[in-house]
Amino acid sequence: MTRGPAPRALLTIALAVALEIAPAPRVWAQRTDSARVGPSAVPRADTLPTSLTTASPKPPITPTHALLQSLVLPGWGQASLDRGTAGAIFVSVEALSVAMLIQSKSELHAAQRVAHDSVWDATQSIYVQNPYQQVIGARQQAVEDWTVLIIFNHLLAAADAFVAAHLWNVPIEVGGSPSHKQAVIGTHLPW
Repeated sequence: MTRGPAPRALLTIALAVALEIAPAPRVWAQRTDSARVGPSAVPRADTLPTSLTTASPKPPITPTHALLQSLVLPGWGQASLDRGTAGAIFVSVEALSVAMLIQSKSELHAAQRVAHDSVWDATQSIYVQNPYQQVIGARQQAVEDWTVLIIFNHLLAAADAFVAAHLWNVPIEVGGSPSHKQAVIGTHLPW
């Protein structure tokens, strides 16, 4: 086994997650001008219609908390935000990936265990190369692929939970209508 780019890749992923989680500092352009006077200094009232403000104004958990929950266990942040279908999809992908990773590691260890054994070919009356030596590389690749899918599922679930918490009270209506030639799907997003 080589130990080339794997530690660097993990360090890069950890750094990207840390930068994503860290709160952004306020910059000067975002600060309120304290020198303003007059009508523009008074904050405007909320202009959303009352029908749009009936949803909960705040999510049950903060976006950062949702991100961390789904980073620990994909689907947890979605479940906390009452998004059961999305959470179930992330949990299913995670369970399938872990099961396949265990199976791939088992097959790799079995191939490594017998790869150096002798194989007698009775038809030619000689010893031949063990065929398991040729499949070790493919089985190592399968283990790496399932590991990458698990990491990707964690990051995607965390990003989905983070965005879902930020978009908690944005009302979106999705509907469809059949047509003679094609199906039409549309969304309605009131502003």
